[in-house]
Amino acid sequence: MSIVAPTYNESGNVVPFIERVKSTLEAFDWEILFVDDNSADGTAQKAFDYAKEDARVRTIIRLEDRGLAKSSIQGMLSARGDLICVMDVDGQHDPAVLVEMVTRMEQDNLEIVSAARRLDAQQPLEGLSPLRHRLSTFGNWLSGFVLGRKLADPLTGFFLIRRRSFLDVAPHLGDPGFKLLLDILYSNKNLRHGEVPFDFGKRLHGESKLDIYVVWKFITFLLSKLTGGFLPVNLISFLFVGGSGVFVHFAVLYTALAMSAPFMVAQSMATLVAATSNFLLNNLLTFQDRRLRGARKFWGYLKFLAVSAVGIVANVSAATLAYERLVHVVFFATLAGIAIDTVWKFVIANRFIWK
Repeated sequence: MSIVAPTYNESGNVVPFIERVKSTLEAFDWEILFVDDNSADGTAQKAFDYAKEDARVRTIIRLEDRGLAKSSIQGMLSARGDLICVMDVDGQHDPAVLVEMVTRMEQDNLEIVSAARRLDAQQPLEGLSPLRHRLSTFGNWLSGFVLGRKLADPLTGFFLIRRRSFLDVAPHLGDPGFKLLLDILYSNKNLRHGEVPFDFGKRLHGESKLDIYVVWKFITFLLSKLTGGFLPVNLISFLFVGGSGVFVHFAVLYTALAMSAPFMVAQSMATLVAATSNFLLNNLLTFQDRRLRGARKFWGYLKFLAVSAVGIVANVSAATLAYERLVHVVFFATLAGIAIDTVWKFVIANRFIWK
């Protein structure tokens, strides 16, 4: 069995996790792969030091293109075991559950077994805040809708899969943030899958990696799957950000018009402010894995405005033309300009800004 443990700033959890695995899986031939996203707290070094005394512990350090799902996939592709387990090292996933998962897999001849959090239990889970509990419950409902079948917990990050089954599905996987299991089950709906309930524990050290980006990634991932993958995740995110830019655009536009600014001046101001808003949100959400920081962010913004100049000119020109010669309605004239600008910006964003 290969245990793939993606980590980021989990230094205090590495050794306790290894010791729990050793005491639990004495009857198994096992290895642990810590796949670390270049943690600043010495997580990888802790694992590396332990590996000097126990060759069953290995470390993979990722410097670029980081993220939980991507780290897990790389670790699984590097695993030596016939069975591959993905789990967290923070204490919330108990290695003792693995024995039951293996038993269930062998008895029912399954290809994948996941450990399902008892989200419907009367008592709140120790490792989940009330907000995260509600989000998980709602997320499971949405996931069941996407999968076309109801599961107890398709969003768990703790699962066991046969190596040959993973290798078959691996080329079809995307980047759903924390929800790799859901992606696997969606990519091959014929996998023989079972669930084993377990008590979701309390984190020992460190902080949860759940943030606004992970939630956003999950939402756009589900929407992409609902289109059958026709619309990629980044395009959906870009369109949502563009939608928010529409509200920013109209807010500035009508404010400027209320102050008696000429339509062309108001439209230019609104376009520039919306472009700034779109750049910042896309940098934060759509292209988070390629996020620009510091001086690169400043120059990226200037580059964004420069290469968007054609789109801005087309936006203002199309909107002004529509307003003055066609509909003479601010709303529809503005939408015409935004449509042209959005298409242009999506192309240049991928090719020139967030390469």
